[in-house]
Amino acid sequence: MNIEKIEELIKLMKQNQVNYMKYKDETVEVELDLKSTSNIVTTTPVNNVEESTPTSKQEEQLNSIEAEILGTFYLQDEETLQNPLVKVGDEVKKGQVVGYIESMKVLNEVISEYDGIVNDIQINHGDPVEYGQTIITLK
Repeated sequence: MNIEKIEELIKLMKQNQVNYMKYKDETVEVELDLKSTSNIVTTTPVNNVEESTPTSKQEEQLNSIEAEILGTFYLQDEETLQNPLVKVGDEVKKGQVVGYIESMKVLNEVISEYDGIVNDIQINHGDPVEYGQTIITLK
């Protein structure tokens, strides 16, 4: 089973709100648990501080750009950070590339699903990310 097939399964699970799945055939056994990944995201210290300070109206206005694959996050297509694609305070349009996730030596674009202004970049350039982990929040 290749990475694209696993990513497709994860997207289907997310769309259908399935948290756990186990698949087994003659050649491969795959166990996906999205609930444990989301628990890791919600217990991140940065998230806890942010969630305790805004009012409920502000929370509703924040949108998250999340990692769709497992890998290493970059704010530009080079390992040394000189000219990031986005910074806190930048305006972002829906469909805009805001970073890259390197997985299996391939750079995959991180694309914003929302219009907004970058409120926070929660993952540092060069840090590992997990599926479903919040990378950037937009207001």
